[in-house]
Amino acid sequence: MWEIYAYHNSESLFGIFNAIAAIMASGTYLSAVAAVAFCGFVAAMVAYMFAPEKLHGWKWIGSVVLVYGVLFVPRISVGIVDKTGGTPVKVVANVPFGMAALGGLTSSIGNSITELFETAFQVIPGSGSLPAELAYQQNGLMFGSRLLQETRRTSLPDPAVRTDLINFVGNCTAFDIADGTISPTTFSTSADLWATMAATNPGRFSIVTSGAGVTTATCDQVYASINARLPSQVTDLAQRLGLRLNPTLPSLAAQAAVMNQIPQAYIRSQIATASATAADLIRQNALINAINDSGEMGCQRINDPSCMMLATGRAAAVASQNAAWINGAKIAEQALPVVRNVAEATCYAVFPLVVLLMFLSSGRNTILMLAGYTTALISIQLWPPLFAILNYMASIYAQLDQAAAAEVGGGVKALSLQSASPIYSNAVSAQAVVSYLVIGIPFLAYSLANRLVNFGTSLVGGLSGLQSTIGNASASAAAGNSSMGNVSMDQRVVTPSTSNPWVSRSQDERGNWWTEDGAGRKAVTLLRNEGITSHQVTARVSQSDVEAASRTATSAAADVVSAGTTRATTLNEALNRIRQQTSSSRSTAGQSLSGYQEISKAAEQLSSETRRISAETGYGEDQVAGALLRFSAMPSAYGIGGGAAVEKKYGVSLSEAEKKILDHSDASTYRSVRSFGDRASSDRSFLNALSSEGTAGSSLASSLTSTASHAENAEQRYTEALARSNEIRLAHEQGLAYSRDLAADPANSAAVVEYERAADRYRGSPQALAAHMASMLGNMSFTTTRFSGGAALPSSFDDIHAAHVAGAQRGVLQPDLSGMKGHNDATVRGGALSSVPSAPQAGVPRTPQMPVVDAEVVGRPDLLDGGGLRTDIETGLNAQRRQNSEPMESFDSRHGLDRSKGTLVTHQSMVGRTLSRTKADVETALEDAGDAARQALIDAKARIANSPRQQAIDSTPEVPVMRPSSGKRRPNKP
Repeated sequence: MWEIYAYHNSESLFGIFNAIAAIMASGTYLSAVAAVAFCGFVAAMVAYMFAPEKLHGWKWIGSVVLVYGVLFVPRISVGIVDKTGGTPVKVVANVPFGMAALGGLTSSIGNSITELFETAFQVIPGSGSLPAELAYQQNGLMFGSRLLQETRRTSLPDPAVRTDLINFVGNCTAFDIADGTISPTTFSTSADLWATMAATNPGRFSIVTSGAGVTTATCDQVYASINARLPSQVTDLAQRLGLRLNPTLPSLAAQAAVMNQIPQAYIRSQIATASATAADLIRQNALINAINDSGEMGCQRINDPSCMMLATGRAAAVASQNAAWINGAKIAEQALPVVRNVAEATCYAVFPLVVLLMFLSSGRNTILMLAGYTTALISIQLWPPLFAILNYMASIYAQLDQAAAAEVGGGVKALSLQSASPIYSNAVSAQAVVSYLVIGIPFLAYSLANRLVNFGTSLVGGLSGLQSTIGNASASAAAGNSSMGNVSMDQRVVTPSTSNPWVSRSQDERGNWWTEDGAGRKAVTLLRNEGITSHQVTARVSQSDVEAASRTATSAAADVVSAGTTRATTLNEALNRIRQQTSSSRSTAGQSLSGYQEISKAAEQLSSETRRISAETGYGEDQVAGALLRFSAMPSAYGIGGGAAVEKKYGVSLSEAEKKILDHSDASTYRSVRSFGDRASSDRSFLNALSSEGTAGSSLASSLTSTASHAENAEQRYTEALARSNEIRLAHEQGLAYSRDLAADPANSAAVVEYERAADRYRGSPQALAAHMASMLGNMSFTTTRFSGGAALPSSFDDIHAAHVAGAQRGVLQPDLSGMKGHNDATVRGGALSSVPSAPQAGVPRTPQMPVVDAEVVGRPDLLDGGGLRTDIETGLNAQRRQNSEPMESFDSRHGLDRSKGTLVTHQSMVGRTLSRTKADVETALEDAGDAARQALIDAKARIANSPRQQAIDSTPEVPVMRPSSGKRRPNKP
């Protein structure tokens, strides 16, 4: 069994190996192997065909046999060994031999080197040795500094005990220090604060929490109460620290482990003596944190803002100083170890893909691929020994630094109020420095596995991040940009206005501001003018609007009733005609009998309802039918109370007979009436039958259609008018109004400025300002309407002025009247008065000359007559129609189409047509190929004929042969 050593990732490696074993044993993966092997075989065969001397095919076969027979087929078991936890070895069966062997060899090499380094570091004599509790394989990188950080952050878990301790410090210990009962120097440098605080004055009082509630007791009684409850608090803290620092161990094992780890970390850093226990160190850290909290709470208790500001600033300064270091420490603690585990698991997981790729390669390529995969595994397994070396060097450096920070004077080192903060800061800074060095470990490991290529660059590559951080911090300090600590979280400005980080505000290109809250709702603040003057336009629904809408609805209701009455008269006439036609059809059969078949059924149903209601009410059947047909478009009219419903809805008065008839009707009556009315108005066969019965029938058919359309339109208009009336009435009752401030519109910015100018001009006379504003409202106009119909009308006053200027400059509008008058006078003076012009002579009446007739028309006497010309046109038209109809009529027969079954069926074989077209395409392709081949042959002969070799042969008719035979070569024939 091969062993794979895991560092905090035994569970994930166990899952990876199980998944790979299942994948590579599945039939799907075997199918993939077969497909890839076939592709590789084809490629190798093609390569062998073109270059058999290179043996590509045989190399591929040998590679496939070795990969398949050595790396893939053999299956063995693999054990996952957890080096950083207490879990037992996890065994995975049926793992491919190649994966197990490569992983086991590289993992064993890395683990052996790591164990050798760890063992060597533990047996070094003097202060250079590293305890096993702080070794890398056990707990990871810089575990000693992590222990110091975790213990320094401890606080008592029970709120009651913590509150009592803070109150005891403020009410008892603070006054003991003030009156000299406890020396301030001793208190600040004490390594056991709880023992120092025991010397308290019993004459003072403090608050203590007990089973009976919160009570007041003397300081010595409060100390005794807290002292009795502290051991359980320390035990609880130890259990929590154990689970936090040893997450892979069970609860009891983790607690036992941390009780040994904490003293070793403090003793190796010279912060505590060899006699210190883990409980004492945990209690000391919890007391230091409680005393610091008591000091800050004291500022709040005495309501001293300056004290609170100083305490907050000091805490923020420490947090700001340690923030960057803590981030770097997290990299050293978690990030890169996680990256290493992910990289290792990924390398194992891609083994099935590597096998598939090997089936496509052969010979040297297969060996290079396997070597590259092995190099990646080796480089990953070199991380633990390199981490172990880095952990040893960094831990020794951190121990010296923390020992210097624990100095309390006189060569004494202890964890006290005075040294607590420097110890924590040094622990964090040590981890931060190591984090920058950790970044170079992956590059260094790969360089070592890859024949030390770029070893020097990889070695110093991790220092680049440290150098950039130091440069940034130094530049800020040199410029004077140092702060006491600025930490903000959901920033809140303590002013009359507050802002919420979940609300965003943005401005668009039109100057409008959009505000969006955390729920996704949006609001807009439009760009607007702001001033004193307001020019508003308001639209609201008045009482007159409500009355006008009501009158419109009443008029529409009257139209509905009138249209129903007119339609009822027409339908009653149609019903009588149907009855007559039906009674006469029993003895004789007319041409239009078929048109009455469907509607006669509806008429019979209506007649049945009419007879029933007539019998119940005592009114005649014609009167009942007329009343029912009058309200055929009103479903609410049929049934008990139907007459009252019609009167209420349509505002019409009904007679007692109509009300009684409607009261005796029901839903079936309405269906019968509606069915008859719809058929009589829309049944085309019935209407055609009526139209064929003469003028009376045609008039009745037209009336049925027009009255039905009129009734439907009237009902639609009434519905719209009633809805409009209800909307206007509701808007009036709710007081809805629309108002717009024209002065706030950015388009009217010039008007707003004009308003302000007018107000400034008439500032002393409100009446004059009011008159001016009224004049402005009267003169206000929007943009001049632009005519689009082509009329020569101006669109603005500027156009009118331009037209006037252009017209004034035209010469025809400015004649030289004086010059023209002088010219005419000179002409008149120079003429003779006796020469009277003769009167024109009248001509002889004659017939006007007709146009010349075309020769073609003269040759056709029939065209000279109007009747012959019409006959000729009709003859030509019929001939053209026959010529156009013949191709259309013969289209189905020519294409083998059949429409007799109501569908389009073709008798031509689509397969045959496709084959014929395919044959034609193949013949065309063969002809094109033959032409191309012949052209290529001609081009080749031309190139050979024009080549230097052929020209040399042609210029040398006789060339001696190079073999022992007699004779000479014959010259080429021309």
